[in-house]
Amino acid sequence: MKEIADLKTKIKQLTKADFEQLKVETESQVAVWFWATSDLYNPEPFHYESNNWARGRKLKGEPAKKAEHHHYGLNAQGEIIVERQYTSFEQYFYELFFIRTHDTITRYRFSYDNKEIEQISRFYYEQNQLTQHITVADNQCKCDYAVYYYNSNQKLIEKKCHLEFDDFETDRNHEYKYDQFGLLETITENRESIIYQKSAQSISFKQLTVMAEDRLFTVLRQNIHQHAIPEELYCLYLYYGNAHLFPPAIAYGTKAEKDHWQVQGTKAKWIIWNPADYQYNMEVNMDGETERFFDLYNQETEMQQKYAAAKKAIINVVMKLKDSLNEFTLNKTSDFVIIAADDEQADLKKNFKILNPELFEQFRKDLP
Repeated sequence: MKEIADLKTKIKQLTKADFEQLKVETESQVAVWFWATSDLYNPEPFHYESNNWARGRKLKGEPAKKAEHHHYGLNAQGEIIVERQYTSFEQYFYELFFIRTHDTITRYRFSYDNKEIEQISRFYYEQNQLTQHITVADNQCKCDYAVYYYNSNQKLIEKKCHLEFDDFETDRNHEYKYDQFGLLETITENRESIIYQKSAQSISFKQLTVMAEDRLFTVLRQNIHQHAIPEELYCLYLYYGNAHLFPPAIAYGTKAEKDHWQVQGTKAKWIIWNPADYQYNMEVNMDGETERFFDLYNQETEMQQKYAAAKKAIINVVMKLKDSLNEFTLNKTSDFVIIAADDEQADLKKNFKILNPELFEQFRKDLP
């Protein structure tokens, strides 16, 4: 396989000078750094479940002791491009660099002491789905490569993996099964050993919320891409009811509408920030599995009285959308804002300040 041969050649040719150049070029693209308790990112689907590892937790700031922690660098698109894995001696850390194109991610891992290359991995994508990955290494496991297969609902159902060690080769194929809500239930290796099984206990609301945020970001992103509004826009508005919060509806406020409403004096602000009056106002389109998941999440939100947590999750997603606005085809005014609020506007001002702090003073008097 040519791709494997190329990576095997590459790992033998990398020098200390290559490491220094890769480090400078990649870290110069870092826009944001953050700390985590441990490893929290891997391009392989269900990497943590397959290995029975706990995913790390993002920290608010630098830890008092760096030992065993991870330090991540994000590019301007919010993608991880640098990872530092600290050892038990905090002056030593492995360094990983992620080189991204539209259909590949190449990951380089260097040792913690002399910064020699230990591993190169390449991940291949088609339509944003991982289809294949190859890893070559300078240790006991010399090479592994895997091919990924999906069903008609774009759920991963099988990974066929081949590993080459110093003195033998083996296959480790994984099958993935899901429950009625589309959540991972089991991973079976070589059709005989269950290496992951979802706990029989009810999933916690915190875990559900993490999944809900991921799903909501994906579905909102898809819907915004699908609805290219030609008019000049002053806001993108996500709004929800007081019971079934997920998913919020999407509304677009046009500059022409705003100019028309502003002549109505003191009443104007109640209309300008009322998405029900917008011309472009739509429910979110989603597949059946996502709809069933949101039904479950809304049910648990109501039964456990977790409305505040669910609303905070929506704010988190909208903040992420704000960071991604440049990827959408939106004709924005110079003071364009993104909003999330309930359909009665009760939390509009509070959420506006969270989502658009740089414009809050300018808009304060114009908010209902």
